[in-house]
Amino acid sequence: MGFWSKLVILTLAVLAFFYVKVNFFDSPHVKVEKKLVAEEAVVEPPQNTPVQKAQTTATSAKKENTAKEESKPKKYVTVYFLGMDKNNNSIFKTVKREVPSGKNELRYALTQLVAGPTQYEKNVGVYSEIPKNVQIMGIVESDKKIIIDISGNIQNGGGADSLYSRFKQVIKTALANGSPKKPIYLYIDGKQAEVIGGEGIMITQPLSENSLDG
Repeated sequence: MGFWSKLVILTLAVLAFFYVKVNFFDSPHVKVEKKLVAEEAVVEPPQNTPVQKAQTTATSAKKENTAKEESKPKKYVTVYFLGMDKNNNSIFKTVKREVPSGKNELRYALTQLVAGPTQYEKNVGVYSEIPKNVQIMGIVESDKKIIIDISGNIQNGGGADSLYSRFKQVIKTALANGSPKKPIYLYIDGKQAEVIGGEGIMITQPLSENSLDG
């Protein structure tokens, strides 16, 4: 084999060596692909870990409690206000109030009574004879009776008709929302009421629909 033939073969061998090295070992394209695959990989947390189980249980319990609250029937109290009939005579008007969860029904009804009618109710002719700033001082319920203590300013202002109407509002509201098996007694500023207002209206106890008619 001549010198030039050997030189050509050696040159081809060197070129082949560099071709293989560039395309199969040092290819930038391969490196970039490996890098992209590593960056795009998503790491999923292991399933059914204790933390996940606790979170799932808490979520399920919350949904169940919400469903139970929504399925509970709503409770309402009856509150007695006043209005006028078609002959322009004063009559008692009843309104319903939804009781918030956890509230005592009798206390809530009486609190709503002394707060007075809503603006809408006023617009349709409902009113109250109970003066502003009257407060329910306390309600004590035992196995045998219920005591309602109301502030003394309920007796302020108005004549005999006004006093009669406002105390009838209290009595009717109390009887409508108290326990039917327990007698209810009305106290004013901590003392059992016997005579109310300067007009000297007698009140018999325990309360009944006829407590002011004796």
